[in-house]
Amino acid sequence: MLKVALTTSANHYDFYLKAANIASTAQVKALLMVLAETEGDLIERIRLMMTTGILDQIEEVASEAFTTKDPDPTPFGMDRTPFAASNPDTDPRFYVCNRALEMEFKGFSFYSSISNRAQSELIKRLYEYFAHIKSIQIEKIRKVCESF
Repeated sequence: MLKVALTTSANHYDFYLKAANIASTAQVKALLMVLAETEGDLIERIRLMMTTGILDQIEEVASEAFTTKDPDPTPFGMDRTPFAASNPDTDPRFYVCNRALEMEFKGFSFYSSISNRAQSELIKRLYEYFAHIKSIQIEKIRKVCESF
């Protein structure tokens, strides 16, 4: 279970680092590095869970204060009028924001679907925790990309 989450996060981390290496603008490179850093943090959390166990995360999900809301999957730069400030098809910032949003939303959906179909309460809570982390990452992407 944790290996699946680790592999998913490692793939996202690898994508962000490779994209940052070829990014042409400083804003895009900075965004990609922030995203890689957040994936790196998740990878470290998963590795820690592999060595110490998942009890803390399961208890966190079981607490009454824990909530996960569905993130907004709407892409950025949907204004394609001739009067738009920038074109989402040619602006690298919007491309990177939308690609990152798409990847993280797929991760959120993946974890949520496993959580919803889990037969075990333990698996359900673990993947609910991962979905929560992905929703936080999506919020970060939205905050950074809205500042463009």
